[in-house]
Amino acid sequence: MPSAHIPSHPGTKPLRWRPALGATGLALLLTSCAMVRSGEPARTPKLAMAPAGSCSARNLSAEQVFSTASKGVAVVSTGEGLGSAFVVAHQGGQTYLITNTHVVRGSDTVRLKWVDGSSDAAQVVARGSGDTPTSDLALLAVAGSRGTPLAMGDHPAAVGQEVFVIGAPKGLEFSLSRGVVSSVREKDRILQIDAAVNPGNSGGPVLDRGNCVAGVATFKLNDSEGLNFAISASVVRDFLANLPAAAAGEQAAAPRPPEAGANADGGETLCLFKRPESADPEQIPCRLSDAQTPDGQTIYQLAWADGSRNTYAFFGNGLVAIQADDGAGGNRTDQGSFRRTDAGVAVRSSSDAVAVIPGLDPVLN
Repeated sequence: MPSAHIPSHPGTKPLRWRPALGATGLALLLTSCAMVRSGEPARTPKLAMAPAGSCSARNLSAEQVFSTASKGVAVVSTGEGLGSAFVVAHQGGQTYLITNTHVVRGSDTVRLKWVDGSSDAAQVVARGSGDTPTSDLALLAVAGSRGTPLAMGDHPAAVGQEVFVIGAPKGLEFSLSRGVVSSVREKDRILQIDAAVNPGNSGGPVLDRGNCVAGVATFKLNDSEGLNFAISASVVRDFLANLPAAAAGEQAAAPRPPEAGANADGGETLCLFKRPESADPEQIPCRLSDAQTPDGQTIYQLAWADGSRNTYAFFGNGLVAIQADDGAGGNRTDQGSFRRTDAGVAVRSSSDAVAVIPGLDPVLN
């Protein structure tokens, strides 16, 4: 059997496989995977957002704002880049977050990272056209109750008002910047602020000293200093109050499982990955394709959201050769085993951990 590669997990750390889960643990993983494939957050005409009255009546310090609000902020990863998002509601067994349309452009599922280091996969369930600054809003949904909802301010921002921005500028996750509202434009729909906004901040909250959301960080003027802009809270309220009509496109469909076939691209879906240090599997955006090697073998490439790739070759004796490329020039090999299930294929590495690839019925070599 040829040598194999084991892919590194999406993220900065190489993939390390979880010890044996046993039949019961594997069954739970597969059940979760099936739920991910078939489940779709319901359309939500009106979200029960945190009331503006839940904002603090005090003028909080920057430290106090960050300590509270960061629990409701997430870093958004699409595989093409990073952005930010924040929780606006828990409803119907789902957590809903606001971000920018341009952050999730081209993606139906994204990966979220929370301030405590945990991560989730989220669906894009509504999005504006993004043709204008005020239509650059999108809504994400995550199964379960995650993060702390941030309250939307119900008063127009005032010039000179102090504001804080939380996000991931240039990939520096959960950074805080501070400034003031420099101007209010387009009939209070756009805020001009001098708090630093850089790539990665897009979609993150702009907060006032009462810890209420004054706006959503959206863009900056290049070749300028301190000319940064946010969509005002009133526009966000209108967007959320009119779902799904406020979105230019239809709600994203549930990620469809990849289908094996010559040179077929199965589209983006969600795979399960189990970290050795985590008690629960992660749901991670992935994309599966297949190809033929010069000697006629069928191989499958799994692209993760952060740009790393796994290559698999399945064999009739139940073994699988695994090759990993971490996206930064590093790679390694492993030889594991696999089994078919109703959910797809469960791959077990030589160190006895399990990864689940939904919808795959592999050609054997």
